[in-house]
Amino acid sequence: MTEVEIKLPIKDMAGIISGLTAMGFRPGSTIEETDVYFDSVHEQIRKNGEALRIRRIRSLDNGETESVITFKGKKLDRVSMTRQELETGISDAETGIRILSALGFLPVSPKVVKTRRSYHCEEITSCVDHVQNLGGFLELEVVIGEEEARDSALSKIETILNRLGFQMSDTTRTSYLSMLQNRED
Repeated sequence: MTEVEIKLPIKDMAGIISGLTAMGFRPGSTIEETDVYFDSVHEQIRKNGEALRIRRIRSLDNGETESVITFKGKKLDRVSMTRQELETGISDAETGIRILSALGFLPVSPKVVKTRRSYHCEEITSCVDHVQNLGGFLELEVVIGEEEARDSALSKIETILNRLGFQMSDTTRTSYLSMLQNRED
């Protein structure tokens, strides 16, 4: 699957939520995600512009938890966060972390912890995130199966972004992990 996605730093979370609701987005779940990223000894995953992580997800609605392992490929364009994403559930995040470590993948610091509220409208998912030590962000994404659908999906996302009063030039292509690491320098 390919995830066509943009990420926008935001200050007025309530205003963004109001704008999304006015466009017909319906609220979904509220969750807390804790991401542990990994790289090879030679930092080859990062050098390739890829990502490997184990994510713990805790529902703030009902307390249920789940864990997934995700590989994200290289970004596919110069304006968005669009990339191939392969993800599957794992029954225990700690065991997954130990397996990757035993295979020679090293955990990367820091962990990324965020509270995420999702909203949905047709095939578009909107996530309003509060990332610890970074602040607020809006992510708009469409999952596509065929490469030919990428431009159309990006156009739909850009339309929503414009209706919220923003431009593609307001978005960032920097991951939360990189933002946090840059703050530590």
